[in-house]
Amino acid sequence: MSSTKEPKGEANSPFLIPGLKFFTDPESNNRPGNLFSEKLHSDYHNNPETGYHIPFAPIGDPGNRRLKVITIGAGLAGVMLAYNIEKHCPNVEHVIYEKNPTVGGTWYQNRYPNAACDSPTCTYQFNFAVDPEWEKYQSGSDYLRDYVAKVVKKLDLEKYMTFNSRVIDARFDDNKGTWDVKIEQTAGDGSKKTFTDDCDLLLGAVGILDRWEHPKIPGLESFKGRVIHSADRTKWEEYTKDMWANDEIAVIGSGASAYQVVPGMQPHAKKVHSFLRTPAWFFAPSTAFGGDPRPQDYTYTEEEKALFRKDHGAMLKHAKANESILMMMQHMMVKHDPAYYQARKHLTERTREWIKDDELFEKIIPPWSPGCRRITPGDPFMVAIQEPNVDVHFTGISRVDENGVFGDDGTYTACNTIVCATGFDVSYRPPFPLIGLNNYDLRKEWHTVPAGYMGVGVLEIQSGDGLLEAIVSYTVKVIKKMQRDNIKYFVPRQDVTDEFNDHAQSWFKGTVWEENCNAWYKNRKTGRVDAIWPGSALHFRDAIEDPRWEDMEIKYHSRNRFQYLGYGFAPVDLSTSPDADRSPYLKLENLDPRFYE
Repeated sequence: MSSTKEPKGEANSPFLIPGLKFFTDPESNNRPGNLFSEKLHSDYHNNPETGYHIPFAPIGDPGNRRLKVITIGAGLAGVMLAYNIEKHCPNVEHVIYEKNPTVGGTWYQNRYPNAACDSPTCTYQFNFAVDPEWEKYQSGSDYLRDYVAKVVKKLDLEKYMTFNSRVIDARFDDNKGTWDVKIEQTAGDGSKKTFTDDCDLLLGAVGILDRWEHPKIPGLESFKGRVIHSADRTKWEEYTKDMWANDEIAVIGSGASAYQVVPGMQPHAKKVHSFLRTPAWFFAPSTAFGGDPRPQDYTYTEEEKALFRKDHGAMLKHAKANESILMMMQHMMVKHDPAYYQARKHLTERTREWIKDDELFEKIIPPWSPGCRRITPGDPFMVAIQEPNVDVHFTGISRVDENGVFGDDGTYTACNTIVCATGFDVSYRPPFPLIGLNNYDLRKEWHTVPAGYMGVGVLEIQSGDGLLEAIVSYTVKVIKKMQRDNIKYFVPRQDVTDEFNDHAQSWFKGTVWEENCNAWYKNRKTGRVDAIWPGSALHFRDAIEDPRWEDMEIKYHSRNRFQYLGYGFAPVDLSTSPDADRSPYLKLENLDPRFYE
């Protein structure tokens, strides 16, 4: 469209510059409320030969484009995104859809006995809201659930959240450059309605440890007693502690939830049968590397809490000391690193201190290195399995009948309740159709092998997920880039994604993860490692600190990528404030004192 064509209508100039006239592009159909999408132009700055018009927009002004972001999930990642998008991304509309009736994510869902964080509480906090009211050294799900709710309430983040709303379909419109998201919302009376929303950027904040599933054990549905998955919140609300006293309970699983359920139920149950298909290394990271000697169930004193409330420096010092220990753990995963040998020796000796029975000790020590399979704190578990009302069965379950379970070793155990602490659907495929650019169907493409880009993006899918604080910082930069440059979409290139996965799988060859162990982040058929960054957590932060735009296929809303340069002015050029800084490069802190000596 050239300036000789009749404009659709006049628009007011956002700046008081006499003599300028503006028009809006009649072909504009993008999100309203900004200069880019309404295509507000000066009739003096255009090229009749190409039909290109320059928008009257100062470079880098967030007001140039109104951006809408939808986040799926109001767990820890969703809350972190809500806070940081509000703080760092002006002129961005942010909507969070959460399937549950409140915040908390996994800590809302998991109510099983003794459910807790398996890292120190002081390391499991938002960096903008470190809580001085730590309950225990490793806090339970009740505290963590309340903590997340407290953060949301105090920082007024609930305004971005819509609860009881499950995303059931998301499809990218290649022409518009927007996502069409279908949501199923459940009312208080149980009735459901479906509606559609749209956004420029879709963020997944659900995590993979969200969709629990019963194990596929023949005959499980025939069992006449209770069958409860560890993550089935409603069943645990019905099956209360006073009901365990007369029950023989079979706990199936050899992961973190099983190691918490068994000691949680043991003091109150008639009998607990712990079925461990695979052994495990039990870890206390602080003592392994000379850190905080507090036991896992240590309760912070009122004096300590008072100190942390009064002195946030002391609070952070304590948190940083524990965080530093956790950051050192990566060394033990790399073979031939001194920490690799130190960890195996330390954990073997530590297990021997807890497990007095020789036969039990021999069976519980794994043949693989610490870290091949996820390590977890297990002191209470090691105590519980030596109590007289607990039997440990080092076998899987072959089938179930109406009264009990058959082990792979041929044994039969009668029971009243079966607790399936057997984990989640960790296929990484979304539970709903997720169709990206060029009809890329993530559920189909990731049916066998998930192949993401640097832990932050998927080929043909605009998304953000990963290590919480680092990935949220990355996401903020993505939002700013899309807004500033008026980007329609960008996705990781196929060749780049392939090269990254080649690097990652090659790196794993020198680590404990190349060993033969059954872990949720490893493909059981091929042994491929799917959910671990090829390096330390700090290495990950450095790697994604600056997005690699050169790895992306980028499409702009304008056919001219330099549209973002706008009318040739910076926002400060057009400011009428007497305090406007038109020489930002002249700063007192830039002066080198050596020059003045």
